[in-house]
Amino acid sequence: MTISRSVIQEKKTTKVGSEGGIALSEGLECCAYMKKLDLRDNMFGAEAGVSLSKSLSSYKHLTELYLSYLNLEDEVAIAIAKALKECASPIEVLEMAGNDITLNLSENELKQK
Repeated sequence: MTISRSVIQEKKTTKVGSEGGIALSEGLECCAYMKKLDLRDNMFGAEAGVSLSKSLSSYKHLTELYLSYLNLEDEVAIAIAKALKECASPIEVLEMAGNDITLNLSENELKQK
C-alpha cells in the first residue's frame, strides 16, 4: 500500500529538526485524510514550517492541529493560516503556543493601539 492511499488519521510528535521537518512535511502531503496532526515540541524552524504549510493546503478533513514549540515565526504562522483557509479543513483545535510569533495590533483593520 502506498502512502497516498494510506488511511492514517493521526500523527504524533517525532523530535526532529529542520531537515527532518522538511522531509516529514513532504511525506505528509499524501495524507489528505488525516484528522489530527500533532507535531508539538520539535525544532522545525521557518524552512520546515513553510514546507508544512504547503502540505496542509491539501488536507480536507483536519480537525486538530498542534504546532506548539516548533520554533516557528510570523511568516510561517501566516503561511499556515493561508493554507488552512485554502483547504477549508473543519479545524476545531489550532495550537501554536511557544513559537516566535508576534502580534502587532496597529497592523489590523481596527487600528487598535
